[in-house]
Amino acid sequence: MPDTAIPILSRLTGVIASCATAAFCSVATPSKAEIGLSAPTKLGEVTFRWLGLPLYDASLFLEGEEQFDWNTPLALRLSYRRAFSKDQLMRATAAEIERLEGQRADQAQFLQKLDQCFRDVGAGDSFVASSPSRNQVALYLNGKRTCSVRHPDARKRFLNIWLSDNSRAARLSRELRGQ
Repeated sequence: MPDTAIPILSRLTGVIASCATAAFCSVATPSKAEIGLSAPTKLGEVTFRWLGLPLYDASLFLEGEEQFDWNTPLALRLSYRRAFSKDQLMRATAAEIERLEGQRADQAQFLQKLDQCFRDVGAGDSFVASSPSRNQVALYLNGKRTCSVRHPDARKRFLNIWLSDNSRAARLSRELRGQ
């Protein structure tokens, strides 16, 4: 996907739609080794699309809970259906964090930490963001840890991209949260 597509994706995510059928996007509950939770409960699963094209499937897991709560350890799995470069992922992440929270004094420091996490992805690859505590997020690409970010409110600041009511796809965010 060309580099110019990410700004377009950021502006056009209002056209994102959820899975057409549960069987189409259903993914098995992962093991602790895959997402860092000992008793994962899947809350929701959606497919993010751009102009009808599926970009990735997202699944949200909480540690032993059946209702979304930011205070509970959680993991978000993104299973890609298309290739994206590390730079595309990081630019889109930075743009969304800035859009959601505005400018913050520590934003450059937080984004620099996240930049260490990303790698190029292809169709069939999965990134998992596992957050055992509110100030920590660890990223895994295809089960292999790429980083662990410790930063104030790291969980919410990063995962708001997909889970916030102010995300670009608020309806899908609610579905991911099981609401």
